[in-house]
Amino acid sequence: MRLPALTDFPHRPRGTTALLATLGLTMTAAVGCSASPNTQEAEDSSVRVAVVEAAPPSLPLLAEENGDFADQGIDVTISQHPSTRITSFATSLGLEHDIAWGTPADVIGAAAQGHDITVVAGAYIDSKDHMQAQMYAAEDGSVDSPTDLRGKRMAVPSLSGTLYLAVVTALNRAGVDVSEVNLVEVPFTDMPDELDAGRVDAVATVQPFMGPLEAAGNRPLGDPFLTIDSPAVAGMWIAKRDWAEENPKTVASFVAALDSADRWAGSHKEEARAFLSDTLNLPKRMAATAPLPDWDTSVSPEALRPWIKAVADSGQVHGTLPRAEDLLSTRGKAETAG
Repeated sequence: MRLPALTDFPHRPRGTTALLATLGLTMTAAVGCSASPNTQEAEDSSVRVAVVEAAPPSLPLLAEENGDFADQGIDVTISQHPSTRITSFATSLGLEHDIAWGTPADVIGAAAQGHDITVVAGAYIDSKDHMQAQMYAAEDGSVDSPTDLRGKRMAVPSLSGTLYLAVVTALNRAGVDVSEVNLVEVPFTDMPDELDAGRVDAVATVQPFMGPLEAAGNRPLGDPFLTIDSPAVAGMWIAKRDWAEENPKTVASFVAALDSADRWAGSHKEEARAFLSDTLNLPKRMAATAPLPDWDTSVSPEALRPWIKAVADSGQVHGTLPRAEDLLSTRGKAETAG
């Protein structure tokens, strides 16, 4: 089913900038192809995209449902994966996938391990007005701030990755060494029960799981992403560098389709939430109250540098960390320059 057509575009300065840059690149690629038909190989308009089953990476699913990829002249095949597969996307690029979801810590770590990947677009923004992550302490516990977490048990979804990195950074900036806190792996869906039963003293979670925890009276301790940067680019789309360089028009069309889906969602929030609820198998009550991700395809070196510093400070990644400029594709660099 094709979703209703977009009628009123909300004002989104960052998205507008990204769209203009994308259109400029598309026109440049088209001119190049027409000027040198004998020297330029046709681009591959078929794109295999990997997403994880969560709201922030779901924009390609919305674009597919709404026909935005077809409107851009590209044939996109999307595969959905549990969030635990996120670290394997770098190795699958060029083999199973052409473009994949990535989070800052995983992308930076993959580049440090020698994977020649590039960020072709940003995915979503975390900000004070649009928090997508939060640490909560039990309502009846003794934790009122991150400094109170010394000697306590805190649930995190994984002992690696971007949310874990953000929690470690938040603890360090509060003067708490990560070794002083007992961090335990707990799935997002199980965190409320673990907190309510007293098996953990605090949790670190993301949307749409934040609403029920806060509604139960648990105390927010702060958005850990915002201790790294504010606002923070908390997700991105990546590709193998040589594929992105060989297919700039296809990449630009992919990003333009995401921008189109984002504009539609901004004017049809209830329909977008209903779609995500059905697609991601979220409880309807949870999906109805959770804010949509602040999707944004713009990206810049300035947005990546704080994450690279956080990775370096954490000591989690071994190898030579990439420069922010080197992580960006030609599209990203052109957008920044513009």
